Amino acid sequence: MLHVILYDSHPIILTGLKEFFKNIENEFTFFETNTISGLSKHLLHHKIDLVVAGINEKTGIDTRMIQRHSAIPWVIMYNDNLYKKALSLVLSGAGACISKGSSDLETETCLREVLESRRYICRSTLEKFGYEFLFDPGNQAQIRNFLKYNLQRKPNKLSPREQEVANLLISGMKTSEIATALSVRHSTISTIKRTVMLKKNVINIVELASVLSN
Repeated sequence: MLHVILYDSHPIILTGLKEFFKNIENEFTFFETNTISGLSKHLLHHKIDLVVAGINEKTGIDTRMIQRHSAIPWVIMYNDNLYKKALSLVLSGAGACISKGSSDLETETCLREVLESRRYICRSTLEKFGYEFLFDPGNQAQIRNFLKYNLQRKPNKLSPREQEVANLLISGMKTSEIATALSVRHSTISTIKRTVMLKKNVINIVELASVLSN
């Protein structure tokens, strides 16, 4: 029997969360709460095997809470505008983050992965992964860990377009220059650049050039 805390500020979401566990081959006991104090109480008084926590702009869950209970796997569910906060919690020790807009199948996959002691980052998070977040010097040490476990489940082969952009980047061209040369939007090249960095597990052009030369 696995003991799971379901936390969200909206009670109706708590009811829906239990549906995702129905196809998982385990038996669960659920502790439901819509307050931080309730969450803390359950963590204190019960042996917990998993926490599934929905976050919003006012949620009291922060990196300190995650770190205090780092022995317990956490799944962070978030509204799409809070993907950076969700990522910060994952980088602080949570086991996974997944958009509340993800499909039921992906949410179930996420839970299975975390229950198997693996990390999980949903597709929506990867697509929205902030360029400035990725390349913020203050995040880079933890970003390397993120990339490490992300690459365990995603192929790192570049598409022909990604390879073309990568080659232009290591030749010394700026993002804006590449956009002009290829007659596409600056934002398109920024997105491709971010994808290349993620796939190749690097955080700057020097590292990218080294990886591509091998």
